[in-house]
Order: sequence, then C-alpha cells, then structure tokens
Amino acid sequence: MDPSKNYLSICLLIFLAWTSAGVDGFAPLGRLRQSSALVGNRLYFFGSAIIVQARENFFLDVTLSTLNISNPLWFSSNASVPTNSAFASACVGGPNKNTIYLLEHLNTSNAGTNNTIVYAFDTVGGIWTTLTTSGTLPASRQQFQAVNNTNGKIYMFGGINGLGVPFNDIFILDTLSSVWTQGSSDSAPTARSDFSATLLNNGLILYIGGGDNINMANIPTYNTNTGAWSTTVAVGDTIDPRSGHTSVLSPNGHVIIYGGAKNNSALDQNQQLASLDTTNSQLYLLDTRNYMWVTDTLQQPNSTTSPNPSVTQIQTIIASDSNTLSTGVIVAIPIVSIAILAIIGFTGFWLYKRNKQNDIIRIAGSKGGH
Repeated sequence: MDPSKNYLSICLLIFLAWTSAGVDGFAPLGRLRQSSALVGNRLYFFGSAIIVQARENFFLDVTLSTLNISNPLWFSSNASVPTNSAFASACVGGPNKNTIYLLEHLNTSNAGTNNTIVYAFDTVGGIWTTLTTSGTLPASRQQFQAVNNTNGKIYMFGGINGLGVPFNDIFILDTLSSVWTQGSSDSAPTARSDFSATLLNNGLILYIGGGDNINMANIPTYNTNTGAWSTTVAVGDTIDPRSGHTSVLSPNGHVIIYGGAKNNSALDQNQQLASLDTTNSQLYLLDTRNYMWVTDTLQQPNSTTSPNPSVTQIQTIIASDSNTLSTGVIVAIPIVSIAILAIIGFTGFWLYKRNKQNDIIRIAGSKGGH
C-alpha cells in the first residue's frame, strides 16, 4: 500500500474520532423556557421560547471527576425535538431509567392539542417517538412542572391552558405501562403556573412560588406515598413572591431556589438565591453580592467551618458567568485544533520519509527483493 495514502486514512480517522467526541466548538446560546433532565452523567436540554432554538437537543457532561465549570464540555445532538418545544417539562422514566419523557402541548405540526402529548427520547439510541398513552388523559397545558420518582412514575401538576386559565390538578403517568391516572384534589393548592417542583427523598413534592402574589412561606406538598395534599409553613427570612424560578435538592436536604421574576420584573439582587432547609422548614436568604447569609442563626462568616458545604458548592456553580464559559470554549478549541493537526502533520511527514528511505534500502540490498 502507498504509505502516503495510509497516512491520509489514519489522519482522517483521527480527525473524525476527535470531532465526533464533541470537541467541535459547540457552546449553546442563552435561552429561556427550555426543559431539562438528568440521565446518568448527562444533563439534557430541550427547546426554547426563542423560535430558532425551539427544536434544539444537547447535553452537558457533568461527570464530577472531569467537570470543569470554566470550560464545560457540551455535546449537540442530531435528534431534534419533534415539535417547537417551550413551556414544557422533561422527566426520566422507563424500565431502564434512560428514557426522557417530554410533556408537551404541541403536536409535531406545532398545533395545540386537547390533551397532553408525551414524546419519548431514547438516550441510548438517540431516537424520538410519540408515546401512546391511556387512562385519564390530562388536558393540554403549559408552564407547569413535572417530577419523576425512581419507580417510573411522573407527577405533573398545575400550569395553564391556551386561554391562560390555570390548573390545580395533579396527574400521574406510569412510564412502565403508559397509563395516566388523576391524583386527589382534596386540599389541593390554588391553581398556579411558573412555580418550581422538588421531590424529596421521603416522597414529598414541594411546590414553591408561582404567579406574582403567592406566599413563598406557604408551601403546598403532595405525598406520593399516600396521595394526600398538605401545606408546610416555612419560617425564617422573608422571601419575595416569584415565578419562573428554579429549584434543586442538595444532598443534605436543602432546596436551593434561584432566580425568577416578581410582577414581570427582575428580583432584587439580594433575593436571587435562597435555601430551604427541609429538615426544619427554615428559609435562609443569601445575598449574592457578597455571598453572606443574612439570617443570624447560621454560622458567622469568620467561623472555621462551613455550615452547609454542599449548599456553598452549588451556589458557586450557579453563579458562574455563562458568557465567560462560552468564550473560554470558543477560544480554546481552535488553538487545540491547530496544535493537534500540526502534530498529526509532522508525524505523518516523518513516517512518510522513513518509509521512502526503507524502500530504497530494500531495492539496493544484497538479498533479493520481491
């Protein structure tokens, strides 16, 4: 075989393998009203209210041993979302817990529907399907929240319909049987949208905020074990009402609340980040301008130990400058590309010259050639 052709084939394989690994300069633009779900070490994002991003599907590798928040590794997917997705919710389920279920109000033609549509994304095969469901089908809605447990069930609450009328009903989708059931309405909270939903390890779902005037201290809870509603009253700092915020559960039982808007306006800076201690229903407010806890009951800043190390770690990640991260990716990748291509080129040239020289020696040798 011509060594030069062999070298070109090797270079092509190396280059294709390298680019297919995701190091292609991809850095997603900012967006809003997207949905997300975590499968293994991949945090998937779907859609956006920005129309050109509405069918985008990509994920972030959040493997703790390799995660670099100053230079995150993003991967784009060719499996576009089947509809213009926004104001939806994504959950994980299925027998192997590797399928993402996107609960939507639009069909594949981007038309509104009477009932909630469920799109299933196989994260292994990278294929979307429209799930055929049965049971008590929930009315189509948007701006709701859904959470999943570890037994394949998805709990969807609230939201609004196409006319802006809010719901206060809860529906459960069993992803193992594709059957919908309606949960109890006894003692259900007032109808709402744009709230956050967090499932605790004990099976309680906390619904925080939503709308412009909902008291953040009055937290509706749904017990997935008994199917009963109740209300938890939190004490501590006063948290402004908000909508469109996010929440996440930390390993030590704190619900971290971030962002949102009040009366369609941005929150004050000292209201952006808060933590709810679910072990005692205590609210603590964090001023992100200086990252100091406002409540006096927490350990003082000059203490030698951190009161909540897990919470501190999460707030640092949330507060990272996304523009800086994107710039770092864009600048670093071309430099790495040039360096790798230069190494490949030099190595290939050296191999080519050596093979040429070996050919001449074999022809001139005392032992007969072929």
